Amino acid sequence: MKVLSTKICVKKAVILTGEEEIKLAPLTNYCLPWMFPILSKPLMEYTVGCLKEKGIEEVIITLKENTEIPDYFKDKISGINIRFYKKERPRGTAGTLKDLEKFLDQKPFLVIHGNFFAGNLNLEGLINFHKETGSIITVGVHKENGKNGHIIDNISINKNGMVKSFHSIHSSVDRRSPWKPSGIYLMNPTVFKFIDPKNYMDIKEQLIPALQDKGFNISAYETKGFYSSINNMNDYVNVHRELLFNGFSSYLENKEEIAQRVWAGKDVKISPNAYLLGPILLDDGCRIEDGAQIIGPAVIGKKCHISEGAVIRECILWDGASISNYSHAEYSIIGETSYIPDNSIIKNMIVLNGLRVGDANLIPSDFNIKSVSSSSENSPIGTRSHKLYHISKRVLDISLSAIGIVLLLPLFLFIAISIKIDSPGPLFYKQKRCGKGGKPFRMFKFRTMVENAEELQSELRPKNEVDGPLFKILNDPRVTKLGKFLRETSLDEIPQLFNVLRGEMSLVGPRPLIMDEMKFSQTWRDTRLKVKPGITGLWQIQGRSLAPFHDWIRYDTFYVKNQSFLLDLKILFKTIKVVLKKSGAY
Repeated sequence: MKVLSTKICVKKAVILTGEEEIKLAPLTNYCLPWMFPILSKPLMEYTVGCLKEKGIEEVIITLKENTEIPDYFKDKISGINIRFYKKERPRGTAGTLKDLEKFLDQKPFLVIHGNFFAGNLNLEGLINFHKETGSIITVGVHKENGKNGHIIDNISINKNGMVKSFHSIHSSVDRRSPWKPSGIYLMNPTVFKFIDPKNYMDIKEQLIPALQDKGFNISAYETKGFYSSINNMNDYVNVHRELLFNGFSSYLENKEEIAQRVWAGKDVKISPNAYLLGPILLDDGCRIEDGAQIIGPAVIGKKCHISEGAVIRECILWDGASISNYSHAEYSIIGETSYIPDNSIIKNMIVLNGLRVGDANLIPSDFNIKSVSSSSENSPIGTRSHKLYHISKRVLDISLSAIGIVLLLPLFLFIAISIKIDSPGPLFYKQKRCGKGGKPFRMFKFRTMVENAEELQSELRPKNEVDGPLFKILNDPRVTKLGKFLRETSLDEIPQLFNVLRGEMSLVGPRPLIMDEMKFSQTWRDTRLKVKPGITGLWQIQGRSLAPFHDWIRYDTFYVKNQSFLLDLKILFKTIKVVLKKSGAY
């Protein structure tokens, strides 16, 4: 293994944002995840403040395209230089670092995910360990006890503390490793030599394996102190519980403890007939009326209004939320300026203004949040427009697939006979793909390649002409003569009508893939697995094989977040046009 120089001085850090959005959806549709309030202060303020205390002098925060820089950071934190870098397109975690190579001055630097709550992280221990091991990358890890209901990452570590491998898995797969990445890395600038300057590249799934193949040490350090990687609603709630229950008074600056474990900000008005059971934070300008009850742990944001007889139990209210007379809210997150009408019962919900049908796709599968609700409707969106959409979508799938199978039966028989005449091998190509929620199913296509195509792929891998997880060659020698025609006309896809009829696929949705093909981007993977895969979709009608991987991510994410019956119809009609033109098919 290669060991690098032990001289180290860390003064710069990169905070990667935008990769964690789906994990905290649908809240992220209305607030940047790194601006999520923790005890009514943005998550990023805690992270930058911790880095400042540990001697970091410059921080660069990476942003997704079209993300506006919040005014909050223009004058809130002094004594540390904060820069922002806006990505023009998805580049992956490693690809984004390559874009910042000049800024990092060829010195070791920290990399932190935007959903990382630094708390009182022991950064000195990480730096010293990195120096002692001489590794090119040190990965911060923590040991997780017990079974996590929605495992995101596992990491295998050998007896010497070196990283063996990462497993970026979906909840439908369980590797049962107790070690999880914490969301922080310390890197030497040598890594830049191994990052693709143009295409998408991920740290865990692409960069680290490439470095290990070259013989470099990748070490794992068990991070110390209070911190959390906020990957889901459970993590978000638990950070608040930890801060409130365990007396982290330094995080409650400018708040007065007006009763046992009840902290209040400025201009808070509390009726003498209200009942408060801590731990509770009441931020500036809150009003608590007669007979209201708040049972902690609870955080009530700035200018929230808890009306007469209302009951709040273990909730987080963002700024400006209003709970009207005799309403009950339990174990829920109430979004900014959201309004709960009189006599409402809100339990295990996320309540937000202006919800869309697609937001119900993003209901967290962890913690005890079971639905999202529009504050104007005061009922779970998943029980109304979202369910109506899914019923109509399924009716359309069954109708069109059944009609298509009947009408195309002569064509099925003709293609089947032609395949048998053209080349030896089975009639259908069958492969296990991932359905909704990661549930595997067997997908059918007409065979378009020679019988040993998968064996030949490893030999042809260096000739791959597309980035991302797929393997494509313009003149692939494995494709048969008939197979080329079937691919150009997309006739090889029509057996998937049986998958649609069986409910494993939909006519419209993200392209069905195997789990390994989705490992380069967890956010993209977890987004697309929220819905059924489809025969056609936005990616297929926007260039298919000609579209780069970063556009594929955009199209899939857009579809899941904006799903509607009208959008499905538009995609179906445009598919006909694309197929007739043979656009991007090979």
